[in-house]
Amino acid sequence: MRRLSALWLASSVLLAGIAPVLADTLPPGGTFADDDGNVHEGTIEAIAAAGITRGCNPPANDRYCPSRAVTRGEMAAFLVRALDLPAGPPDRFTDDDGSLFEGDIDRLAAAGITRGCNPPLDDAYCPARAVTRGEMAAFLVRAYGYTDPGAGDRFVDDDGSVFEGDIDRLAAAGVTLGCDPPANERFCPNDPVLRDQMASFLARAEGLTPITPPPRAVPTLQEVVSGLTRPVFATAPPGDDRLFVVEKGGRIRIVAGDTVQSGAFLDLSGQVSSGSEQGLLGLAFHPDYAGNGRFYVSYTDTAGDSRVVEYRVSADPDVADPGTARAILGVDQPASNHNGGMITFDASGNLLLGLGDGGGSGDPNDRAQDPTDLHGSILRIGVDGDDFPSDLARNYTIPPDNPFVGSAAGADEVWAFGLRNPWRFALDPVTDLLFIADVGQDHWEEVDVAVADAGGLDYGWNTLEGSHCYQPSSGCSSTGTVLPVLEYSHDDGCSITGGFVYRGDELPDLVGHYFYSDWCAGVIHSFTYAEGRVTSQRRWDEFGSVGNVTSFGVDGHDRLYVLVNDGRVLRLAAG
Repeated sequence: MRRLSALWLASSVLLAGIAPVLADTLPPGGTFADDDGNVHEGTIEAIAAAGITRGCNPPANDRYCPSRAVTRGEMAAFLVRALDLPAGPPDRFTDDDGSLFEGDIDRLAAAGITRGCNPPLDDAYCPARAVTRGEMAAFLVRAYGYTDPGAGDRFVDDDGSVFEGDIDRLAAAGVTLGCDPPANERFCPNDPVLRDQMASFLARAEGLTPITPPPRAVPTLQEVVSGLTRPVFATAPPGDDRLFVVEKGGRIRIVAGDTVQSGAFLDLSGQVSSGSEQGLLGLAFHPDYAGNGRFYVSYTDTAGDSRVVEYRVSADPDVADPGTARAILGVDQPASNHNGGMITFDASGNLLLGLGDGGGSGDPNDRAQDPTDLHGSILRIGVDGDDFPSDLARNYTIPPDNPFVGSAAGADEVWAFGLRNPWRFALDPVTDLLFIADVGQDHWEEVDVAVADAGGLDYGWNTLEGSHCYQPSSGCSSTGTVLPVLEYSHDDGCSITGGFVYRGDELPDLVGHYFYSDWCAGVIHSFTYAEGRVTSQRRWDEFGSVGNVTSFGVDGHDRLYVLVNDGRVLRLAAG
């Protein structure tokens, strides 16, 4: 324990010396997300850099909870880390068994910094009780060996307090200024100590220099290019500096250096129907694109039916070879709307394909609730083999862990069902979650979230629209269905446009936010999802209404893009 002044001074110099070095590595806005603008932010950063605090929300520990009162258990942990106290005899007190801080409390008692909370018996510590400012004075005086009372009677409101002498010693040591600036003639000995105040007390006791973090980056939507023809998707292979933009009419354009290249990476204009919700709708690069040059497109052909086709890049990395076309899968479409079309690869290297319910108001043929029908579903297939060698139109494998393999209850290709039109869905590789934005019918738009490797899930349509009964209109059962984690009514939009979870490094505060918009409203929204619920919802009014948002995209460096029907591609960036 650092109670001798010389040892305390040496440790203070050491810790103060490392703080400026660590300050250079702080992210914009600092270590914690909830202390911006707090008067104690600099000292919070200082005690974090010195290892005295880890945060208040393990395991993430991206919050400090500055306005929360410090408990006596937390006080023990702060001081044990600050003083590097050795282990003490276990089970000193009767009331801390099972407490997260039991070991810290025992160390504090062994060092003589605490006697307990119930004199004269002192067999209890009261770990969950808030620390008063008077008690904190006693803790710090014992911890740091302060003996000088100064002139005595430093404050007007501690006369008769059992801690008056400790408070005077704390003031003489320069660890406290008082509680009522600028006069500072009061100490407020009976008030609880807040966690932000605790940071300043400890930083002064340790001789730490406050650390000012760099300002947080301000999110903006920056126009990258304009003049494209109805862009509906954007993606890129990992690490690639280019952005591949899908135009609904059948072309894939390359944006390099924020400039649209002349010509097209691939032009399927003559093979694509582009009326209503038809067109070239999806693009996905093979996980080993760098080695095999294979990529996949999803479109409606001239007959209006859905097709997934494989192509390969030519010797020119900016031009695909149209002669390498290989049909993967085809699905007949009964109508020109609700064609879905999103394709992406999952963590197992299988291709996911979203298909709408086939059109028609209310899914009149109940396709979405029939997993033997491919409509209203997300399909999951392998593209590195062929389980149907005699069928030239089916060049794929059935993953053996698909939920309906070997069962008459559903088609082998179906991974999930009960969807109206999953126009855009996204896999988050960090959390292994699948985010599905499903377009509603008359009243409700929804976002569904599920574990990515959970197959056979029913998302409810057309029994449910969002979490509400659709067929029947009342008295329906949601048992066995995945209910949306977020929904909004048509008072706030008309057709949801799903996006992606932001994983870029330019805006660290937004990492983990799922972004989405609406075709009619044109406002960008985001939320985080943790422990089974939506948190940190945000409506980005500062971006304004950006127009008819057709899709979102992510490039090879995890930057997020917004695509607008008028031909613009916007990038989420730091302003």
